[in-house]
Amino acid sequence: MAFTASYDDWFDMPGGDNFADVTDLFVAGGEDMEPEEVLLMDGFTLMDAMSAFEIGEPRLDSGMILEEQRRPPFDPLAPLLPEELCWILDRSFTCEMEWHAGKTLSQSVFTILFVHHMPDINPEYLAPEEDDDSERPRWLITVVLRAGMLGLLKCCDFAWRELSKNRVHDVEDWQGEKCDVSLLEGINSDMIVRMLDTACDWLRQSDLSAAHVEAICDRLLLRKTLLQLYKLDLHKDTAELWYNVAVVRGLLHRVRASHQDSLPPDSPAPLAMDPYIARRLPNFMPIRVTELPPFEATCNALDTYLGHWGEIGHLVTAPSILKWETAGSLQFALHRKPAAAFHRSLVQTLFYDRDMVLGAYWPGWLIERFFYESIGLPYTAIVDAFDRSAPPLQKATMRDLIERRITKLIVPHVRSSWYNPPRRRRHLMKEVLQWHMLFDMMQQDVAQYEPPDPPTAAILNAVARTAQLWRLAASREVILSGFQQELYAPDEKPIAYWYLARVLEVHLCCIDDLLPVVPRDTAAFHELDFQKVHLTALQLICTALVSLTARSITSSWRRISLNFLRRYKWVFDPEFDKLAPAEPIPDLFAFPLVLEELLQDRFYSPAASFELARGILLSLRGSQEWVGHWANDRVQYLDNLAEICNRLRESTPSSMVELPNFNLATLQWIPDVHPWFPTVKL
Repeated sequence: MAFTASYDDWFDMPGGDNFADVTDLFVAGGEDMEPEEVLLMDGFTLMDAMSAFEIGEPRLDSGMILEEQRRPPFDPLAPLLPEELCWILDRSFTCEMEWHAGKTLSQSVFTILFVHHMPDINPEYLAPEEDDDSERPRWLITVVLRAGMLGLLKCCDFAWRELSKNRVHDVEDWQGEKCDVSLLEGINSDMIVRMLDTACDWLRQSDLSAAHVEAICDRLLLRKTLLQLYKLDLHKDTAELWYNVAVVRGLLHRVRASHQDSLPPDSPAPLAMDPYIARRLPNFMPIRVTELPPFEATCNALDTYLGHWGEIGHLVTAPSILKWETAGSLQFALHRKPAAAFHRSLVQTLFYDRDMVLGAYWPGWLIERFFYESIGLPYTAIVDAFDRSAPPLQKATMRDLIERRITKLIVPHVRSSWYNPPRRRRHLMKEVLQWHMLFDMMQQDVAQYEPPDPPTAAILNAVARTAQLWRLAASREVILSGFQQELYAPDEKPIAYWYLARVLEVHLCCIDDLLPVVPRDTAAFHELDFQKVHLTALQLICTALVSLTARSITSSWRRISLNFLRRYKWVFDPEFDKLAPAEPIPDLFAFPLVLEELLQDRFYSPAASFELARGILLSLRGSQEWVGHWANDRVQYLDNLAEICNRLRESTPSSMVELPNFNLATLQWIPDVHPWFPTVKL
């Protein structure tokens, strides 16, 4: 997209007192127009003009160019030194990372003016240059820089295609407005890879210094390897993924070392960046100029970006619902910054796309893994138990029910770990009801069966309990995410910890019912055994925090009741009334009785509870090979919990007698310290 030298003048507006009356000009122009005829600029429709009067159109204010914003006309063929070329290529990586960080293309990638002048630097359209500057050869732009810009646009194209699959949400998670600028949608990526290789060959055969050749080639190879990462079939090319990630890390280290921040004052390279380019592009977003970060921050962002590629490599080589669930939940438990929207979308696509799980399995695989990894029983054994217990007409019905319901639940559940945090919380709220509906249906069907022996009866009971297990886990995550997203008012925190303790109690009872059925040599048994101890520690922490935070309740009972109904509306859905009781029932009237009993227990010690919970958590730090690559993350999660328990133990009352002297203001909820529980202000 090329611009003429006078383009800026079209947007110039008179300033000061030197206004000119243009009424006669408009009157004269209108005389030549037909009735109801309208003149509109490109990219601005009549609907846009009408909307501007109602809601304010940012593009109406985008044409004014202040004196300090004036720039000389951009010449895409202005000769560049090798170090200036490196600076522009480095800025291209910065702009790309800024787009992935949430800025619009018009604020990031499209601010590089070469993007809009690709035809002007195409060597096929240019006459040969007779007096070529050996220090600033034109081919540095037409061959080398052009290849780098093509690689940048194609990387953005690959990312845009994935992001537009609606796994993540435009504007909410990423900015997809292209402003009618091509991202090379119709150009084959292999051709661009060859152009990057050709550019490196030109450099190696040139008269440039070895240091300059090496610096530019490093940047071109970095772009090439990133492009190859985007075009990989990750289900099949995992080994190549690891190789490319290692190559990019090595190249990034070299590029970081050779980067130069400063350029000569008269260098033309900064003119290749126009932060105000949005005023020249058709777009529907408010025009906002943002500063690009220093290149060191870009390198750190790119290194983190590569880390998420590595995480994806571990996921696609782990065909296990348990491992995917563990990996997803630990992201939130460790309060890590969410991955870029591209990677979150890619993970969801890799898990389930086009009726295939992990690119290799039919949906029936989900049913088999769901039961085997939840209760350690093969699906064939479960089907056999139903067949031996049910009347002939009910065999197929039960099997179809299990497969349809579980598939519809488990796919979005796993994917939800890569939603943004608020959307994940909303999804889990809805999922609680869906799991309970499945539990109710299974329970009603199982009640009609006549198992021939106790082991078969235990299997039938375990199948229904599995749905309850997942419902309780989802309920726990919903309550804890409220602390992580800082949703609870001080009045709500004691009640949230109380209700969470009740959820954990029912969850522990469910695990106790299931463990005798689960084979001891399975990952399901190890996970349930781990969760039994882990949830016990969480229950101890929650109960202690109920006693410590009780005095923060200062509102009236009516206000508290209304807040409770609003906060826990996901368990007050009228659909629950048609189903079996969803324990624990959210009975707020039980809270004052429990609280009074707790506060009057002179022998209860919050500090001792924290100490006991800390010891339990540290006892779980042993080998956890059943969760694979994420064992270390789980140990870190346990260590973080144990550290919070240690801080609370040292600063909280050792008995209820000391509670009135405890300063509640010392408790601070800081998600960066711990997402769920308070730390103590020293």
